[in-house]
Amino acid sequence: MKFKIFTLYPAIFESFLSVSLIARGIAKDIISVDLIDWRATHGIGNYKQVDDKPFGGGSGMVLMCDPIIRSMQENDAINFDYSTLNTGLNSDNSTKVVPNNSIFEDIIIANRAKFELDNNESQIRKVNILTTPRGFPFDQRVANWLAKEFDEVSILCGRFEGFDNRVNDSVDLELSLGNFVLNGGEVASMAMIESISRLIPGFITKDTSVLHDSFSVSNNQYEEFEFENSRLQTKIKMEKIKKTGSSQNFDNVKGQLPVKLFDNNWWLKNILPHIEHPQYTRPLEWNHKKAPEVLLSGDHAKIQKWRLRWW
Repeated sequence: MKFKIFTLYPAIFESFLSVSLIARGIAKDIISVDLIDWRATHGIGNYKQVDDKPFGGGSGMVLMCDPIIRSMQENDAINFDYSTLNTGLNSDNSTKVVPNNSIFEDIIIANRAKFELDNNESQIRKVNILTTPRGFPFDQRVANWLAKEFDEVSILCGRFEGFDNRVNDSVDLELSLGNFVLNGGEVASMAMIESISRLIPGFITKDTSVLHDSFSVSNNQYEEFEFENSRLQTKIKMEKIKKTGSSQNFDNVKGQLPVKLFDNNWWLKNILPHIEHPQYTRPLEWNHKKAPEVLLSGDHAKIQKWRLRWW
């Protein structure tokens, strides 16, 4: 598994990548982690600027579209421009309401089905993720899906007031660790790397350990073969379990989770009412996508009304 981490602060990862299971996984070439400082490579001007003031006023700074998108393009970390797909997720030409997660999940399901019929069809084996409080919850089901379906995971670590909302058009998944706010996405990306990595065959020395992790169907239920001395027999049976996908299945845990990984109706009901409005900064028009005109109106009453009910 290859991880690409887009961060303004790569030094945060130094100790994380150099100790314990992560370091061993890198040494054994089971995982790799590339740290991409997009300020250093694509910051604008002499000061390598990557942020600017938000349209419509307000505190904080917003991360601009161009530097991060150019960095993602250079590092082959974009699957689609969702603004060109008929997703039905935009309330107007500029403001995306629901994340692309459900669309991307459907694309992957269709892609895998097509691949089974035509082995010459190349599979989509990479995904990019934006860590954000407005995202769908990152849980064990999602971690297992990512570990099983993809060979490359790119993670965008936001800072300040987050990314200009037009960046979301190039993002496959928006994921959140929970209903709280961090200084940036680096800590969230570390949690995702750990959770996904331990589900990759060979990362944990004893594969059967992950079968009994919390939130797994086999939680605390041990099979007889696990107590046997034959390592080969254990390996064969573990491979059968992994192929059936029976080791992780969390549909409707405690009655709170949707059947699909990413259910838009569930998100609209449970997430949307609690999230901050989208942010935009210069340029006004980027890649033929304009920021909402109301934010440039100078009418603070209208701006406040939009921010309270932007969808």
